[in-house]
Formats: sequence, structure tokens, C-alpha cells
Amino acid sequence: MHFIEKIMKTEFLIELDSKTDSENIGNKAKNLFILKKIKKIHIPKTWVIPWETHDFFKESPESTIKNLNSSIQNQINPDCKYAVRSSSNIEDEKHYSYAGLFKTFLNVMGCSEIITSIRMIWESIESESIQEYLGRLSLTHNDIRMAVILQEMVDPVYSGVCFTRNPMTGTHEIIIEAVAGEGTALVQDGITPERWIAHSDGWLDKPENSKMPMEVIDHIFKDIKRIFMKVKVPIDLEWVYDGHDLYWVQMREITTLEDLTIYSNRISRDVMPGIIHPLIWSINVPLINTQWLLILEEMVGKISVKPKDLAKSFYFRSYFNISTFGDVFKRLGLPQESLEMMQGIVPNKRGKMQFKPTLKMMRYLPRFVGFLFNKLRFEKEVEKILQKIQKGLDKFTHIPEEGSRLEDLVDEIDELFDVVQEIVYFNISLPLLTTAYVRLLEKQLFRTGVDFKQFDLYENMQELDNYNPNVALSELKHLYDNLGEDSKKQLSIGTLQSDSNHQEFSFFQSKFEQFIDKFGHLSDNSNNFTAKPWRENPAFVMEMIKDFETNPHDMQARLKYSDLDLRGLKKRLIKFLYSRSRRFTLYRDKVSYHYIYGYGLFRPYFLEIAARMVENGWLEYREDIFYLEWSEIKNAILKDMRIDFKEVVDVRKSDMKNYEKIKLPDVIFGEDPPPVFIESYGRMHGTPTSQGYYDGEIKVISGREDFGKVEQGDVIVIPYSDVGWTPLFSRAGAVIAESGGILSHSSIIAREYQIPAVVSVSNCMQLKDFQRVSVNGFTGDIVLLDDQDK
Repeated sequence: MHFIEKIMKTEFLIELDSKTDSENIGNKAKNLFILKKIKKIHIPKTWVIPWETHDFFKESPESTIKNLNSSIQNQINPDCKYAVRSSSNIEDEKHYSYAGLFKTFLNVMGCSEIITSIRMIWESIESESIQEYLGRLSLTHNDIRMAVILQEMVDPVYSGVCFTRNPMTGTHEIIIEAVAGEGTALVQDGITPERWIAHSDGWLDKPENSKMPMEVIDHIFKDIKRIFMKVKVPIDLEWVYDGHDLYWVQMREITTLEDLTIYSNRISRDVMPGIIHPLIWSINVPLINTQWLLILEEMVGKISVKPKDLAKSFYFRSYFNISTFGDVFKRLGLPQESLEMMQGIVPNKRGKMQFKPTLKMMRYLPRFVGFLFNKLRFEKEVEKILQKIQKGLDKFTHIPEEGSRLEDLVDEIDELFDVVQEIVYFNISLPLLTTAYVRLLEKQLFRTGVDFKQFDLYENMQELDNYNPNVALSELKHLYDNLGEDSKKQLSIGTLQSDSNHQEFSFFQSKFEQFIDKFGHLSDNSNNFTAKPWRENPAFVMEMIKDFETNPHDMQARLKYSDLDLRGLKKRLIKFLYSRSRRFTLYRDKVSYHYIYGYGLFRPYFLEIAARMVENGWLEYREDIFYLEWSEIKNAILKDMRIDFKEVVDVRKSDMKNYEKIKLPDVIFGEDPPPVFIESYGRMHGTPTSQGYYDGEIKVISGREDFGKVEQGDVIVIPYSDVGWTPLFSRAGAVIAESGGILSHSSIIAREYQIPAVVSVSNCMQLKDFQRVSVNGFTGDIVLLDDQDK
């Protein structure tokens, strides 16, 4: 088609409505088009100059401007103010937003000023700052297709931004930032906004003495949830409130969440507390995580992670990959914190698991229903596995045969691993099922006016006593109290041998030996076989017996099931839950007993290997084996691939000692270990707005005259920044700003350069050049490394 024919058939100004072709209007306008189609969501009256208009302008400027001028005059109100914004094909993309580099004009009046603003946006494609960005993307200005948005201005009383997810951590929080007047103050003027943070259960944080009406914030909160339900991806949005109505003026996807893994030790610090030796880690991760992965895949099908990816060691501490667990629960329409809620680690303010079904989750429903149905019939499987477990464990002993070949000991450990791993599946699933039944029973009893704490769930369940060491300790305590003083004196020096013919002493001795035989595999930590079991420390067991006190609550009369006044459906439901809670508690305790016993058998086998390694000169002490990984030991024995074990042990011992007393956060974001410091360092805090960790020297930048002193890798400390400061960020290792919010220019550019940033840091401009600091872009913490108390 001839150029004149093309230009005659082109719409130069398109009103944004449901009939708009969104293929040639750029990314910003596309997102406005999505907002426009959502019921009860308001955007200002908006037009778009499609990018073909710019193409025509490059070929025939005068003809294009003439046609554009005519279209604008026919549609706009000459007495109205307008915002003129860029909307290119590359803005608001996954990794680059081009924030502030293309021109934006506000409060523009009249056709002539609008045309001038449009031309300046087109011309900004040729600017030096744009060329720098394009060079990083291996693009040229010819790759840019530029549309322009023309939007009626809203006279703002308040303006701001909001996020459907925390863009730094990925946590499920709604963040709202607000300033009085125009929203440009957030991006360009370095104003620190007021901040509200909400969770699904309500507000987590609010500013004090805010002048902004709370009903407006509530309105924003409701709109955000409505928009998110439609777009289905994490987004940030810009809004304006004119004193009467709320308008949404921009929307973009939050892209900082990609590939961000969140690790938590809320569960792991209960099952694997404290510092963990390399051998324990190298056994526990494949042993336990393989079964966790199996359970998750039973729920939703194949998951593209490996067992080792479900947990990570930071400074020799265990952290679970909550992102993977959360993704599974999210697929099922449950809160991502469901696992921690079920175990009572994360509080659920509403007291229930919120189920939010979606069309997407329907694909997982058949498998999940099958998973639940299988667990309803779990009892038969448990009975069979308990017999199999006992038979498997009978092959092993806590006193390995002396003189066994190292290769044979390796084989026995591998065989023990397989037996214990089969127990792990039930040791995970049974506590979860038991907790579920007990909580459901507690809820039903509460509805009938019964306080669960006063209810005797385990009435006449003597079989439970077989797996409860406290019952046996109570009996031993009673026997000990009835011994004569001579017998007690002998026991106080740590011996159970006596020439005494007293029947009481002999009976006590027999019961003590039975206790050790039955519970001697227990220790301070059942998931860490570096801990000495009770059988290796009988003196400690004697101290427990002497100090044992009966729980006074156990002696109190409690409400029994037979005391309940129940009828009809309620009676049948509570009877079912009561019966299941009791039986599954017993199964749980049986499996737990066998798991702890089996897992504890690793210790004597590894110590037997360690004894040979000491004889061979590979190790200095038997316990040094705990500082090695299982693969290192196996390679040395089976493949003769021996490293310098003594040197490896010395390094790991030193590292573990150095990290022994550090305090780590409950949650860690990303794969890199967070920096940790002693308490005597000075600290500052602000709002984290770009992810990452960084240590370096600072340079305080008050204005453009200070740009020259910034060297590659410096931490720049600034009052705020605008587009003219952008080149400074290419040399920075991190950013600290005295003001600003998540969508301030400093924050946006730091995210694009992928360097940590913390804004709204009070008094940071008082810092001095060359001070060393550590910047945490996830938490907003800044540690002054030169301020350690002497």
C-alpha cells in the first residue's frame, strides 16, 4: 500500500476502550487496557497514539503532525489538563523498565502543548541515556516502537503505588505507599512516602498519625485484590485519589520475584536444631528430603526439584525451601504457609486454613483427592509397615562386629539407610495426619463448649506407655526413692554394681537395665547422631531418675469421652475424630520409636569406621568423622580417593566454632548466605527496595559535583536521585538513600542494575567517605563495619 493510502487509513488517536486493538499501543497502554476491562476499577479517560504514528512521522513529519493535530482537536477538551506518557514496546518488560528515561509530561493543556510533548517523547529515543540502556540489551533505537498515552489528569489529593507481593522478599503482603499531591514526588522528588502493609489476615503495619483517610486505604486494598484476581501475576500499580474517587493510572508486573527462593528454619530448627555437622547433613538430606518430595509429588504430580533442593545449609544450620512447599500448597488452593500453620509454627489469626479454589488447581484435584483417600485408609498400610520395619531393624546392632572390613561396614550403612528411609515416609506423614485429626477434634469439641486442654484424649491407652520414657522414669524414680541410703550412695558415684543382697537394689538394677535396653537409643536430638545416646551415658540417666518430677497436670481429673453429652450427627463426627486421633497418636509414637532407634544405629557403625580411620592415620580422633561427608568417606574406602582428612576436619572445626554463636534470621531470601555480624557493630535501617547483599566503602554524594569521586564498586549514599543521576549507578555496588520508596527513581534503577538498595535511611547523609558498610537489600539492614566498639 502506498504511504499516502496508509496514512489516510490510520487512526492517529485511539480512545482506550473494549474495542481497542492492543497490539500496537505499547506495554503501558496494554496494561491500562487490562485495567479498563475489570469491573468497578476506574482509570482516567485515556487515548493512545499508536506506534505507527511515530513510524509515519519519521517518513513525513509535516503530514503526520497535521493529521495528529486534527485528531487531537476533535477529541480533547481544551480546558482539561492531560498527562502525556511514553508506551513503547520495551518499557515495563521483564527485566528493564526504562524508568524516567523516556519523557513524561503532566498538566499539559491545549493541542499545541500536547503535540510538543508527543514529539519530545519520540525524540527521547535518541538520547544518550537511552543509547546506554540499548547497548546493554544489544539493541538499537530502531528496535523501539513508540506509542504515546494521552490521559486526563486527575487533580490529586493523594497519590501512590501499591504491590500485590513484597517485591524484595516475595512474601504475600500487600504494600501501599502514599504521598500528598502528585505521585511524581515518589519517583522524582525523593519524598519518603507513608506505608501500609497488609496480609490476608489484616494489617501488619500502618503509619502513625497519618492524615490520609483509612477508608481510602481500605478502598485501595479491595481494588488491589480485585485486580490481582484478574491478572493472576504479582503486580505493582500507581493510583490517584481526587478527594472523591480512586483512579488507577499505571500497572506493571513485578519481576524481581523470578528465581527467588525463600528458606525458613521455623520447622527445621525444631527437628534439626543448632549447628549441624557435615556427616549429619550428608545423611539427613537424602534420607529425609527424598520422602518429603515423594509426599509432595503424591499431592500434585512431578515437581522439578531434587531432594537436595528442599533444604539448604547456611552457616551449618538447616533451612527448608519454603518456596517449593508453598508452591505445592498454592496449587491446591491453600495458603503457602500451610505446612507451618498445620504445625502451629506460623499463627493463623482466623483459626482455620483458608481454601481458595481456582480453575487452575482443578488439574491437581483428582490426584489430591486420591492422596486424601489413600490417607483415610492409611491404617492398614501402617500396620504392615510396622512389621516390616521391625524385621528390617533386627538385622542391625548398636555394637558392630569388631574386625569387620571397612567395605562391609559401608555396605551395612547403605543397607541401614534404605531401611530407615522407608520409616521416614511414615515418620513425616503420621505426625501431620495425627495433628490434622486432633485439631479437627479440638475444633468440634470447642463448638460443644469443651475446652480441649481439659479433655482426656488418651484415656485407658496403656499401650502408649510402652513408647513413653517418662512412664518408665516415673517408675524408676519411685523405686529409687525406696532404696536405702547405702544403695543411693553407691548410685551417686555412678555405679550400678553392688555387693548388696538387698532385693530392692537388685530389682532397681534390673529395671534400670531394662530401661537402657528399651530407651537407650534416645538422646538430646533424635535427628543428629553426633549426640550421645543414653546407653553411652548411664550416669546421665541416673541423674534424670533422681531429678524426675511427676507432671502435676497428669494427676488432675479430666473430662472423658464418656462424659460428653452428644447426639446425632455431631456424636458420630466426634466419635470418628476421637477414635482416629487416638489410633493415629499410637501409630505416630510407634513409628517415631522405630525411627529414632533405627536412625541412632548410624552412630555406632560410623564410629566403628572412624576407629579404623584413626588406626590408619586418616583421622586424629574418632569423633572427627562427623566433620566429613558420607561421599568423602565412601570414596576413600571404596575408590581409594582419599583427601587430606585431617586438614579438612581442622578447617571445618574452625568454621563451625566461628559460626557457633552467630544469630541467623528465621527466613533467608535467595541462595547466598546473609552477612552476619557481632552485636557491637553500629547499625542503621531503612526500606529495602532492591535485592542482594553487598559490603564495600561508601561515597557520600550530595550533588552532581560529587559524581567524580565514585569508583567502581563503591556504596553510594545519596539524598535521592532523578534521571540525571542514572550514570552514577553503573559504578555503584549498592545504594543507600535518605528518602524514597519502592518506586523512587533510586530503587527502580538499582533493581535494573541488580545492586542492593535501601531507602528512607534517616541521617545516612551524615556518614563519611571510605567508611565500610554491609547493605542487606532484603531486610533493609545496614551494618557500619568501621563502628565496632573498641
